[in-house]
Amino acid sequence: MSNSERPRPRTLAEALRSWDDAALGELLRNRPDLATPIPADTSQLAARATTNASAARAINRLDEFSVDLLEALSALPEPVDVKALAAGVDQPVEVVQPRVVELLALALVWGNEDDLRPIRAVHELLGPTPAGLGPITTRHFGDLDQLIEDAGPEAREVLARLTWGPPTGSVEKAERPVTIASAKTPVEQLLARGLVVPRDANTVVLPRQIGLHLRGGRVLASTRPTPPPLGGKEVSASIADRAAAGAALELVRQVDRALEQLGTDPPPVLRTGGIGIRDLRSLATKIGADEQTAGAVLEIAYAAGLVAAVEVGTSELWLPTGSYDDWLELDTAHRWGQLVISWFTGLRAIGLIGRRDSSGATAAARERLINALAPDLERLLAPEVRQLTLRALSEAGRGTAPAAESVVTWVAWHRPRRGGQFRDDLVEWTITEAALLGLTGLGALASHAMVLLQEEPVADDLAQAIQPLVPASVSEVLLQADLTAVAPGPLVRAVQDDLAAMADAESHGGGGVYRFSESSVRRAFDLGRTAEQLHEWLAEHSRTPVPQPLTYLIDDVARRHGVLRIGAASTYLRCDDESVLTQLLSSNLPGIRFRRLAATVVVSPSPPDMVLSRLREAGLAPLGETFDGVVHVTSAGNRRGEPPRRRTSRDFVDSAIELTEDHVKAVIERVRAGDRVAAERPAEHTSGEATAPAEVISVLSEASEGNTRTWISYVDHNGNAAERIVEPVRVADGWLTAYDEGADQPRTYALHRIAAARPLPD
Repeated sequence: MSNSERPRPRTLAEALRSWDDAALGELLRNRPDLATPIPADTSQLAARATTNASAARAINRLDEFSVDLLEALSALPEPVDVKALAAGVDQPVEVVQPRVVELLALALVWGNEDDLRPIRAVHELLGPTPAGLGPITTRHFGDLDQLIEDAGPEAREVLARLTWGPPTGSVEKAERPVTIASAKTPVEQLLARGLVVPRDANTVVLPRQIGLHLRGGRVLASTRPTPPPLGGKEVSASIADRAAAGAALELVRQVDRALEQLGTDPPPVLRTGGIGIRDLRSLATKIGADEQTAGAVLEIAYAAGLVAAVEVGTSELWLPTGSYDDWLELDTAHRWGQLVISWFTGLRAIGLIGRRDSSGATAAARERLINALAPDLERLLAPEVRQLTLRALSEAGRGTAPAAESVVTWVAWHRPRRGGQFRDDLVEWTITEAALLGLTGLGALASHAMVLLQEEPVADDLAQAIQPLVPASVSEVLLQADLTAVAPGPLVRAVQDDLAAMADAESHGGGGVYRFSESSVRRAFDLGRTAEQLHEWLAEHSRTPVPQPLTYLIDDVARRHGVLRIGAASTYLRCDDESVLTQLLSSNLPGIRFRRLAATVVVSPSPPDMVLSRLREAGLAPLGETFDGVVHVTSAGNRRGEPPRRRTSRDFVDSAIELTEDHVKAVIERVRAGDRVAAERPAEHTSGEATAPAEVISVLSEASEGNTRTWISYVDHNGNAAERIVEPVRVADGWLTAYDEGADQPRTYALHRIAAARPLPD
């Protein structure tokens, strides 16, 4: 029997009961919120499906044409069949019918194709004026064309302005009732004939019947059953792939350099979270990027778990995490893949950096700029828009770079009720970030980025896809007489670290150019290298002979390095009696070390308060003094505990619920069992009245003796009422032992929780 031949169900619950398990399973997969918690029966499932919250989730994931169909169904007078709906949206029936089947399968519409009815929540969510049409009036008009003609040309102009919405207009307050004979203005002519009706003293509204008549039976001026075209320019696909791969390598380098800088000179965490503008600007200069790119690089690293806010003493600083060290051990392709997956699935809306916080609770908060790494960047819509944007780039075709405006329109068609202007901004930001990440080249989607459109993309798949475009790592450089070293390809990590210690990077790309200078060589000596070690390293890792100017530079810096020494000491002790200090050096105080700098001065790395305490325990009488020699008098201070760690991110709950096949099957089984219980519920207990405990025990005891199927109403330990059909086995010690219908093992029920019980006929 076709859908149109089936008898029309009276309610959505009745419609759902007629569905097979496959259809119910598809409903649960498309609307997973209906399965949590598991509904007791179909009536509860239907009630949950018609709530505004659940219906809004489903409608927000519909494309523009499906929303248009819902608007048309909400606006057209019932009953509405497929032909009337197709006429309302001015599309062929064969285009509308498959979409109607989808809406029926989502339980947003119920009935059959001859009588389609949107659920109540659809009417409420689409508002009182669907498609710009006013409310329904009960007045009968007769010949509408003649009535409109008689109102006059000026009145018809007013109707023309109201036809396609909004259906309301402002008027001056009328001092007297208006009749056709007394009507003077165009609006009065319309009011007298009922072609507009007053909403209040200063507003009139066009009734829905009149609006539909003026529109020629169409609900919407135009509809688009397919996505808008993705216009753009053609580019070389192979060149686009190589350009994208180059951007991917540059991203990995920038993340590496940024986190290396954070590890060397970590910036503080702002009181409101994030990194300060000055710190971000300084970091951008150091990694050779603009401020916006530096913020994006930090956000991508943060999403990948490579950087975090860490408490250091009394401060909170942005530092690389332990995961950064693990990330460095990966090859370039896998490092890139990890960054891309973290960005693609993350909630961080990077484009908000530097913008005002429009979601702030107060006016002052809304005026505040959003900083990089701040908690304000979390947005639930971000991952969904990223996926749709990359889908749009893929739909454009290989070697096609669609214009940003066409991608924005394409995504808006797929999610017309999600985000509005913010959704459009996210699309544009995603296009920019995709270029930074190396997912696009010359504006076209790279072939290795197609992995992200798989059902469950992983970093390993991305790494394998881009691997052919990543040049092999090298461990040798080309030394030149101008004191530069040219890397012919990406350097092995250990070689890159050693070279960066003795030379400054001047340019980057597939390889890079490094320049030796007096300051860079001195930096290598400061890190503990010797001149001999530098000469050996250069000879081992250079494909060309070591230039003589470089050899002279290293030797010259080595001769002057270390002439002046500097060290650290937390405490000094001075005494005019040299013997006291000599005795102190040989005393071996526990946990204290001393070093003699002069006959009357010794120093210690231990803090002054600890040294002072140990000396007093040893029977000495030291006196504290300040840096300038003034006697320092100490006083007992109040002890303070460490402040609690401040939150630096906001918790978000994703509305998308993943259902496993086992979960779907369990929900369907529970719903079917609940329907069977409801169908066999004794008529005298439909009101939910409790049975006396003695009668309950009597019914269950008799049922256990005669193996009789029994209906029970049971309240669990959480206070949730449920109904069961059971086969009692034993009643004793305050417990009922019985088999649930279809169960292989018996269950136990506390007798005091069984509110009612009735035997069922065989």
